[in-house]
Amino acid sequence: MKEDAHCPECGAILSSDLYSADKMRMRFFAILRDIHGNLNDDLRRRFPSSETLRKHALIAAGWCDVMTVLAGSKSAAPGIAAAFQMKIPYCIIDIRGEVLTIYTAKSMSRPAMLKHQFLEVSEKALDWIMEQTGIDGRLSEAA
Repeated sequence: MKEDAHCPECGAILSSDLYSADKMRMRFFAILRDIHGNLNDDLRRRFPSSETLRKHALIAAGWCDVMTVLAGSKSAAPGIAAAFQMKIPYCIIDIRGEVLTIYTAKSMSRPAMLKHQFLEVSEKALDWIMEQTGIDGRLSEAA
C-alpha cells in the first residue's frame, strides 16, 4: 500500500488525488514553500511558516471572514484578542479601543473555491507576498 506524502508544515496530503488533480494548486503551494525558504531572518520571524505567509496573504487579498467583537472595555481587549489568537492561531486581530476586528483566512480547498476564484485570489496573494518580501512568485512563471 502506497503511503501519502504530507506537507511538513501544515500536514496536508500532497500525493492525494485532490492535490494531484489540480496542477495550479500544487504550483501555488510549491511557490509558497520556495518563497518562504528564501525569506531573510526578519521576514522569517514575521512569517515563521509558509502556512503563516499564505494565511496572511489570503487575508490581505480579501479571501477571509471578518468578525467584529466588542470587548466591553479598552483594558479587556488585549486579553480577548489573546484568547482568539490561541483558538485561531493564523488570525489577524486589529484592536481599536474596545473593538476587535478579527480576520480569518478562508479555505482554498477545491470545494470552497472555484478554479476562477482560485486563480484570482492566488494572484492577489502572490502580489501581496511580492510587496512584502520582494520575491516574485508568479504562477505563470512556475514550471
